[in-house]
Amino acid sequence: MGPLATTAITLASTALATGGGIYSAISQSQAQQRQLEAQAEQARYQSDVASQNRQLAEQEASAKRREGYENMTAKRQETAKFIGKQRAALGASGAALDTGSALDLVADTAEQGELDAINIYNRGIDAGYRSQIQAWNYGNQAAAGQAAADSYDSAASAAPAQGFMNATGTALGGIASMGSTWGNYLANNPQGKYWDRALQGWSDVKPRH
Repeated sequence: MGPLATTAITLASTALATGGGIYSAISQSQAQQRQLEAQAEQARYQSDVASQNRQLAEQEASAKRREGYENMTAKRQETAKFIGKQRAALGASGAALDTGSALDLVADTAEQGELDAINIYNRGIDAGYRSQIQAWNYGNQAAAGQAAADSYDSAASAAPAQGFMNATGTALGGIASMGSTWGNYLANNPQGKYWDRALQGWSDVKPRH
């Protein structure tokens, strides 16, 4: 096999490899873009779920605080009714209601009832606060998910340009390699400047009339 045939095979192989590299670069960028778009969609879904959970947790926090207040009010009403019955019983027994042990008994009942009411309210506040903490955590998850989705979207938008750059680099590298191969052939085979002689010969041929 002569130098020209060897060079031609090398050029053809380089051209095929370059074409394959270009195709691979574009295909990889497209695959990467699809993957990034899927990741962005998943991140958005997770963000939406976290947002919904945040809303539910906030609603639950409000409900528990309201429940604590309502239970406190109910306890005070219950205590007031009990004191009323207690005073009626004491009055029926002939005890003086505004002095002595009868007054102390009613005062103790009122004090204990108010303590119970306050404790009930505080439990509601604590339960609401725990739900509010959950809501804040869900809010942070939602924000992080949206940030991740935005990042994936940005990367997906840049993927085609990166693929084009990679393909261009492959093409330029292939062209440079082919040019180097052909240059080496001409440098090592001065008599092989076939194309120059062929073109010169063609220009000397006079057209027939």
